[in-house]
Amino acid sequence: MDETSCQNVPNVTRVLYAPGEKNTQIKHPVKFGINVTGFQGINCNSYMEVNTKNNAFQFVITLCHYRIENMENTFGKHLIEEAINNENLSDEEIKKYLSSKSLNKMDLINKINNELYNDNSQQISIEKIQRICRKEDNNNSRKIWNEKRSRLLKNLLNPQIYEINSKEKRINLVLDNAKIHHAKIVEKACEILNINLIFLQPYCPDLNPIEDVWRKIKSKIYKSLYEDLNTLIEIFKEEFYKVVDLTSFYENWINEYLGINFW
Repeated sequence: MDETSCQNVPNVTRVLYAPGEKNTQIKHPVKFGINVTGFQGINCNSYMEVNTKNNAFQFVITLCHYRIENMENTFGKHLIEEAINNENLSDEEIKKYLSSKSLNKMDLINKINNELYNDNSQQISIEKIQRICRKEDNNNSRKIWNEKRSRLLKNLLNPQIYEINSKEKRINLVLDNAKIHHAKIVEKACEILNINLIFLQPYCPDLNPIEDVWRKIKSKIYKSLYEDLNTLIEIFKEEFYKVVDLTSFYENWINEYLGINFW
């Protein structure tokens, strides 16, 4: 498993830096990119998806999709889908909840006034007031994502989901030490989904065989130009499923790092 990003350039113009056709060079005025999370399955289905956010909440959603991709129990798939698509995870629902838990206007004013007239220095008072305002701001992205993570985990803590997944084939997932991979919600979700996390040594991303998959795809992507983001996504997806199951990617890795030869 690993995450990668890819950029490409639309609306390419040709710029002549000096007389002669051979001196014509490509100038890239605009760039766009995608963030991809992909899982290379050796004895299970491979899977990839494009994410707009790179955080623990979104990573758990992707892990749920991967578990669904490798499940036998249809009802279990349905339960996981319900958990990750529940209305209680919508921004609107979360903002309503946060608003109901916030201080009313007068209480907020009184709390700020208490900070203005205490014995602290002016700078300390300002910092405390800023923290109060951030805490009471229902559009605070950190508050929203914290609440989302909490709700998602509660949704997944369904005894039926745990029981069904405990009977499914266990997934062993090799991944790097990115901060989001060590998040508590990720560890708990993997316990529920029957996914075993195997972390690489720090600062050794090349030990992950899927890095060869990304290099292969990028070599194709970078040689071409695409008019819009959707086209780039479709080409990336097509290339991923074309090369991800090539046995050479992981057989060479196992042979080199574990000393096991398939031949």
